Amino acid sequence: MQKKYIKTVLIIIFLVFIDQILKLLLIKNLNINEEFVIINNFLKFIYIKNTGAAFGIFSGSSLLLIVVASILIWYLISEIKNNINSRLSTLSLSLVLSGAFGNLIDRVFRGHVIDYISFTILNKEMAIFNFADILITFGVLILIYIMIKEGKNEKDNNKSR
Repeated sequence: MQKKYIKTVLIIIFLVFIDQILKLLLIKNLNINEEFVIINNFLKFIYIKNTGAAFGIFSGSSLLLIVVASILIWYLISEIKNNINSRLSTLSLSLVLSGAFGNLIDRVFRGHVIDYISFTILNKEMAIFNFADILITFGVLILIYIMIKEGKNEKDNNKSR
């Protein structure tokens, strides 16, 4: 296995480990729907069992979500192996993979995803999420940045012709 892949696999394993440790700490210290306030009126931990995807959509469709996540994971792994040469692209896909693996582990072994981070902004409680969701979000944001940068570079190259 090439050095690049070993590093990538180690990063993914480390991030999935962190995700699962955080969830285990939450399970050990909070009951379902119990809150632990970190910053009053802004940030709290609350133990929620999410049987759906983001924002609770597809609630109760665990099998479908397991299949979709598995296909996504397989696709991203094949992309990293076959088509990705940039470190930034590898990092972004590794973040998405780590988050997808973390939530997939929950779905397979618990039947639901554990969500626990809750922000209140302008007196409105935002969607409750977890560390794996943060990894996916940052991975996608990096991918968007890459696509915008590549689109700009391609546009600039076409103008110079």
